[in-house]
Amino acid sequence: MEAVATAHLARARELHRASRWQEACAEYAAADAEEPLGVEDLDAFAEAAQVSARGDEAVALLHRVFDLRVSAGELDDAAQVAFWLWWALLNSNEVVQASGWLKQASRALGPAMATSLWLRIPEAMFHGTTGNRSRAGELLRAIVDEGQGEVVPWALSMWGQTLIDEGRLQDGLDHLEEAMARLLNHGLSPRVTPWIYCAAVRGCCLARDFARAQAWNRSMARWLDSLSSLGGAYLGNCRIYRSRLMFLNGAWPDAVDEIAAVCADLDGYAGWVCGHAYYQLGEVRRLRGEWDAAEDAYRRAAENGCPTQPGLALLRLAEGDVDAAAAGVRRALTEVTAKPDRLDLLKAAVTIYLEEGKIAAARDAVTEFEEIAGDVTTPVIEAETSAVRGALALSEGDPGRALPLLRRAVGTWQEQDAPHEVAKLNVLIGQACSALADHDGAQLEFSAARETFERLGARPDLAQLDRIAAATEAQSETHGLTPREIEVLRLIARGKPNRAIAHELQLSERTVHRHVSNIFTKLDVDSRTAAVAYGIKHRIVETGSL
Repeated sequence: MEAVATAHLARARELHRASRWQEACAEYAAADAEEPLGVEDLDAFAEAAQVSARGDEAVALLHRVFDLRVSAGELDDAAQVAFWLWWALLNSNEVVQASGWLKQASRALGPAMATSLWLRIPEAMFHGTTGNRSRAGELLRAIVDEGQGEVVPWALSMWGQTLIDEGRLQDGLDHLEEAMARLLNHGLSPRVTPWIYCAAVRGCCLARDFARAQAWNRSMARWLDSLSSLGGAYLGNCRIYRSRLMFLNGAWPDAVDEIAAVCADLDGYAGWVCGHAYYQLGEVRRLRGEWDAAEDAYRRAAENGCPTQPGLALLRLAEGDVDAAAAGVRRALTEVTAKPDRLDLLKAAVTIYLEEGKIAAARDAVTEFEEIAGDVTTPVIEAETSAVRGALALSEGDPGRALPLLRRAVGTWQEQDAPHEVAKLNVLIGQACSALADHDGAQLEFSAARETFERLGARPDLAQLDRIAAATEAQSETHGLTPREIEVLRLIARGKPNRAIAHELQLSERTVHRHVSNIFTKLDVDSRTAAVAYGIKHRIVETGSL
């Protein structure tokens, strides 16, 4: 090899070892222009291109590496190259081409196609994404049992995510932890490292194991921060989860900067990573009250094949279009089967249905949430279960039952250092306190929520809190009775029994009985007659309407 090519190649190898892949690509290209690279250096060039967002270049280089391996009879190595070429096409959203490439490669590889553990991964991914998670697990188990080298942590990560989607959270987390141990103890190649990190943090987020997610995110952040360039989809997915965890822990400005940078970096790139980034951007914009920007982000997510629920439904709810919000979340629930994803949808559905006044629909959503949570329990899922139960109990007029449930939930979210989740529960607790005539307690909860919402910049939550606080203040003029309890009292004053009240208000008799009991407690009376007399005396019930 000529001296110029040798110098470029030595520099390329040095830059590659230093994870300076963009610069390495330039040196590899310069060396290759002087004299065609050997297969090992050409493969390294392809890897550097792949992880530094040079997708088309990576595909072209991998084709060259594949042909050289096949020509040399190195079919096992060629099969691994075929996998990386499939993966590069998939990450560029070239799904049809990726599938076609596997068919093309099979003709060149012959029996090596069937024996390659790397080439079992596409089949496992197909089964996992089409709902046959059992078959995906079988294939991935075989790879782990039979394999050596980097294919094992790759398969462990995919298997862990499949188990989590199936609802087997602890088993899934155990597999992800084993993959992470291999990464942290031995180090893995630039192609494999971001996949392991992303799978681990994503799996923890789905399983609501945020403490473990934060620990792995810190390790991932150190690795990302050591790199000279963070461009492209290959590293962008890691940054999406870093942004999500920043947002959870209340570092909203940093989270916004991170996810906005990822979306800008992926502008013009088509693929599921791009869609995922824009969905996360939509979530950030929605919670900050930037609704037009959120709408645009969800649209970009949809254009790239990413689901937009429950975020879009919650945006519609914030905009006051309850019907559209309910329709969106109901439609999504007919499609989504993965248990962690259903929990996200059901949690949103409870909020939307209660706002819509559809208590029965909310009760059904809570019941399904409880059923799933019974199979996939973690501390955060238990807290989410308590929260949806508490919100339902509050809407059913049973603040006494709601309060301990909400207190239990807020304690867990405080342990997770999730201020926005805590503040939302503070509001519900304040409403429960108000309903129990503890107006001082209500104001303390509302003040705590307000401080957090103002600090985070959660403008829609602040506006909602203002409405709730105003309604609570108005309640003091009605001696703590809720609007629904006032309706019940007015119907009692008209001589209606509980069954007739239940029919008129479309409630169960049990719920009406609870409202009546709450009225007696709040007004400190012991009969329907005394309650009506109190209501007339204090102008809660207008005599002209009797």
